[in-house]
Amino acid sequence: MKLAPFVKLLVLLHVVSLANVAFGQTPGTKKWSYSTGSAIYYTCPAIGSDGTIYIGAYNGKLYALNPDGTQKWIYTTGGAIYYSSPAIGSDGTIYVGSQDNRLYAINPDGTKKWTFTTQGDVDCSPAIGMDGTIYVGSDDNKLYAINPDSTQKWSFTTGGDIGSSPAIGPDGTIYFGSADYKLYALTPSGTQKWAYSTGSYIYFSGPAIGADGTIYVGSYNSKFFAINPGGTLKWSYTTGGSIYYSSPAIGSDGTIYVGSQDNKVYAFYPDGTKKWAYTTPGDINSSPAVGADGSIYVGSSDSKIYAILPNGTLTWSFETLYTSGSSPAIGPDGTIYVGSNGGYLYALNSNCGGLANAVWP
Repeated sequence: MKLAPFVKLLVLLHVVSLANVAFGQTPGTKKWSYSTGSAIYYTCPAIGSDGTIYIGAYNGKLYALNPDGTQKWIYTTGGAIYYSSPAIGSDGTIYVGSQDNRLYAINPDGTKKWTFTTQGDVDCSPAIGMDGTIYVGSDDNKLYAINPDSTQKWSFTTGGDIGSSPAIGPDGTIYFGSADYKLYALTPSGTQKWAYSTGSYIYFSGPAIGADGTIYVGSYNSKFFAINPGGTLKWSYTTGGSIYYSSPAIGSDGTIYVGSQDNKVYAFYPDGTKKWAYTTPGDINSSPAVGADGSIYVGSSDSKIYAILPNGTLTWSFETLYTSGSSPAIGPDGTIYVGSNGGYLYALNSNCGGLANAVWP
């Protein structure tokens, strides 16, 4: 007996669905997990051009993992890697900060290239300029500009710890926050362009830069700020909790996403009006990541990773071991990589199609 074309299609779709489940391709399912043996607190994985995943842990170790979850190498620093996420240079060098007061430069094979010593913990995530300059803050209140050969280019002193990761504008302007309540804008030569006072600490929330040059940043006083490129206030929005760790992400349509300690991830239109807010049972200390299909991925202190559609509805969630303050990273194939306080790095399936083609995803 011959099957009608429509029936054949249903059978084929069912077979494909079963195959996806069998091979672990269902969105929100685990591809693999890797145990670091130590908490992965507020760091975000970095993904190399060859697919290698780099992640730091509280035991002071930087891990390099193959795309299949097997260990490539481990490098041990002299202190905890608590907040600092790795950054990868154009030559493959991996930069990461440690609570031994140092910024590390590690070769792609896991050997040490050099270290740069500051006078305080380096909890800040480094940023790399177009010319290869590495910018990183320290708990000694300074932002450092470091040449690729480890020599200091310049430093700039603020009135508080710098845990906020720098963001670099198209013209080379460096934006970063400080515990002295200010968002700073510096020229590439290290001179101050302006400083905007948010009225409270800017701890680990790093700025994001929109296509029109607007700078977005969160503050401990629960406020989310949009600052014009000249340093004046564009708008602010008050959430119900501190924006302590979460850094903003920007979708391809200009929507701005950020987490708050009121258990919500917020979506804002560029004019500052709220698009929606999605509530989880725990604080959102994770920074959102945006997929090519517009899906938003974010962790919560309820131990779950959430996948949220662009309209603010949940598509799936995945439970990790203990609180997840680690921010997700999206691989070119759509794999979601995220750490947890339970000491695991997870690779999760998704159908997002990779990272969003946006200015700040």
